[in-house]
Amino acid sequence: MNLRTAYEPYFKIGAAISRWDLYTPARMALLKEQFNSFTCENDMKPMYFLDRRENRLHPQEHNLSPALTFRTAAPYLEFAKESGIPMRGHTLVWHNQTPKWFFYENYDETGRLAGRETMLARLENYIHGVLSFVQENYPGVIYAWDVVNEAVNDGDFRDSLWLKTVGRDFVIKAFEYARKYADPGVALFYNDYETSQEWKRDLIISEILIPLRERGLVDGMGMQSHLLMEYPDPGQYEKALHMFGALGLQIQITELDIHNPDPSEESMHRLALRYRKFFEILLEAKRTGRANVTAVTFWNLLDETSWLTGFRREPSYPLLFHGKCEAKEAYYAVLKAAVAEEEIDVWHLEAEEKDFETAEMPEEGRERNGMQEVYDFLKECGVYYLATVDGDQPRVRPFGTVDLFEGRLYIQTGKSKEVARQLKANPRAEICAFTDGTWLRVAGRLIPDERVEAKAHMLDAYPHLKDMYSAEDDNTLVLYFQDAVATFSSFGAPPRTVRF
Repeated sequence: MNLRTAYEPYFKIGAAISRWDLYTPARMALLKEQFNSFTCENDMKPMYFLDRRENRLHPQEHNLSPALTFRTAAPYLEFAKESGIPMRGHTLVWHNQTPKWFFYENYDETGRLAGRETMLARLENYIHGVLSFVQENYPGVIYAWDVVNEAVNDGDFRDSLWLKTVGRDFVIKAFEYARKYADPGVALFYNDYETSQEWKRDLIISEILIPLRERGLVDGMGMQSHLLMEYPDPGQYEKALHMFGALGLQIQITELDIHNPDPSEESMHRLALRYRKFFEILLEAKRTGRANVTAVTFWNLLDETSWLTGFRREPSYPLLFHGKCEAKEAYYAVLKAAVAEEEIDVWHLEAEEKDFETAEMPEEGRERNGMQEVYDFLKECGVYYLATVDGDQPRVRPFGTVDLFEGRLYIQTGKSKEVARQLKANPRAEICAFTDGTWLRVAGRLIPDERVEAKAHMLDAYPHLKDMYSAEDDNTLVLYFQDAVATFSSFGAPPRTVRF
């Protein structure tokens, strides 16, 4: 007996996975064995669909129809197609992890915010582009989309760039476009966290779900359900579940975990009891018709990969599996909520030691998913900080140039500058950048490239520098990272490291 079999009569059981999970055979074996749905944790959020380089290079061409890229989404879609495990799409419209430049005239965040009509055109064409790519290349793979994520805060609509540029009806417009272009049978969801809070529950119902339902635009409510050991009260959660269910919409639990910083046996027992209680609530609602629960998704596979450790700034042990894909007491508690105890056997993943190691990504995947992600992040930031060493004294200064050329990540400066002298004496350097709650550190050696082609490529990317530099002068210096280690960190996810 496994999770997907136990809950098959009631609803899908899924998990969120990362690109590192995709390339770790044991984790994917766990997914295939236990789950019949999955969600991409990060790589299908707006910042990964929007092609910064193309939009910034040709802003007029893409002004109303942003250029898109699917390089980070494709591996997940390929896996879903090959394995037959369907996906929840997460997420089309969000205030977070959507680049600021997307909301500005000519995609230039140093200028003015784009007007309502421009943003509506961008919104429609963006949604059209994403849905068309998925549905034409991977028909039937995605069964539900989180169309809009987390649109409310502090008792009203969130003060986001969507609100500033479009207005309060951006939610309705997003669902209009999603309904227009989604294939029949693809369910459209509004998704939010802490939905058992009275003010948030009531606001979502009155200002989002009812207006959308009246227009025939929404199919379901996504209750994220990032829970704590003492909050929310099960009765409070059940009331919200029933109130959302009374609208006649599907209910999906989209990002389930229970933060617990204590790995002791007693604490893990209490975690198991809490999981069982919440699944009993979900099952009772389904059986009685109080809420049409159609899927439950755990947010990550293992304790060790949970985003909560970073977000809570303390170790978290919030899930059903840990270590080498070993089942915790909470796993058996969730099963006991659905089936008789005699139907449950001890579960163990049959895997070789090497299967627990993350395999090397394909060459294209490494470049695009590693170096390309670093490049995109630095371009999004606009300004980053470069640290060098001058004797025994650290030196830090702001930088703004970054370029990809022939599979290498480059920066640019002038040979007459002190930073050039310092890098010649000691090529080891670090970069630090921050945007939208995530910070990046890149450490490695910066190697000069004296080729005219490399310099010209950099200057073509930053034409304003041609007033000061030339590809053929004696001053222009371009350097590429060698043996680089890049680490992405935030309070909302565990650190991720890429090498190039």
